[in-house]
Amino acid sequence: MEIKKNIVVMGAGYGGITAALRLARLFRQHPEYQIHLVDRNPYHTLKTQLHEAAVRKTAISIPIDRIIQRQKIIFHLGEVTRIDSLEHIVHMESKSLPFNYLIIALGSQVNFYNIPGLQENSFPLQTLRDAHLIFDYISQLCKHAASEPVEGRRRDMLRFVIGGGGLSGVEFAAELADHATQCVRNTHVNPQDVEIIIVESGSHIVPRMDESFATRIHKKLLEKGIKIIPKAKIIGRTPDTATLSSGEVLKTQTLIWTGGIRISELARESGLKIGQSGRIVVDEFLRADGLPFIYAIGDNALAINPITGQPVPTAAQFALQQGRLVAHNIYADIFGGMRIPYHPKVLGEVVSLGRHLAVGWLALPFLKKITFVGFLGSLLKTAVQEKHLFLLRKESGKWIAS
Repeated sequence: MEIKKNIVVMGAGYGGITAALRLARLFRQHPEYQIHLVDRNPYHTLKTQLHEAAVRKTAISIPIDRIIQRQKIIFHLGEVTRIDSLEHIVHMESKSLPFNYLIIALGSQVNFYNIPGLQENSFPLQTLRDAHLIFDYISQLCKHAASEPVEGRRRDMLRFVIGGGGLSGVEFAAELADHATQCVRNTHVNPQDVEIIIVESGSHIVPRMDESFATRIHKKLLEKGIKIIPKAKIIGRTPDTATLSSGEVLKTQTLIWTGGIRISELARESGLKIGQSGRIVVDEFLRADGLPFIYAIGDNALAINPITGQPVPTAAQFALQQGRLVAHNIYADIFGGMRIPYHPKVLGEVVSLGRHLAVGWLALPFLKKITFVGFLGSLLKTAVQEKHLFLLRKESGKWIAS
């Protein structure tokens, strides 16, 4: 019996699932190669929509077996504990998996930065489980607040603090503002009792975006009644207070933490070369430094934009591009084709500001861009989300119910 040559993809996020499907397509006529996909969850999460699941319990996951059925992909449910790059083996809790090529696409985890009391007394928004916990909590909170007779206590219950004014924090705050309006209507709570506050350490929200664009988003959030505190960090948390670096103490029972991510220590512990932010140092083809049979993509890869010399941001659009690229490069490695260096393409950005409102821009030829605000922006956001589902369907060769 012929021993299969394994290509293992670790992680079924945006980059990993795309890489696995593209590999299965490329190697369809090569039965000697087997694609393996490893993830701790049996589903693919549409992470750019976590804020929707946290507030409206929107369905944002697709079972992996539905995506990969009839594909030449073997799925392993579990967590990788160690990568042996010398022996070419991925070790999991209950088994080991030899590999000829490996793609590391494990995504990122929450970073609480050792802020006292933060991990114990806040809700992160990084996984599907986080979103469901927040939804259940907020649903109960509205009901409890409606029956709280003491105004001060009621206001403290309905003061929501979001730690971090990046994309996740802003989108969650806007979605929550819409939901709070509904909560007020359904439970007859005084609208003045509800307060939503974003605390951002930078000088403006969505700091990695152009400042004029961020200003436009800031204005829309203020119109929704959301308060923004820039240039402030949360430095302490108790069950009912959040202490800021300015010395201000916010009384709140609810703190949603979107203020930072960290990369799994697995790569470092396995001896791979690590750069800034704990990301794996890669070459222009996204191969791990000194290990041409290991590729890293998405949040895990310290991919450098060759034009700016800066690290490529951790965003879904880049993970998708990288997933397709490394599948091509592995195929090229094996069959003597030309590897393609990675050049990130910024297609645009859309920030959801509630159910029917978004601000966004799309890249046009000749370095121009077109901006969308309001309902048009919302349609654009939906189109971007649908495009990912469309590409999943295309790669898997069938229709996936979203």
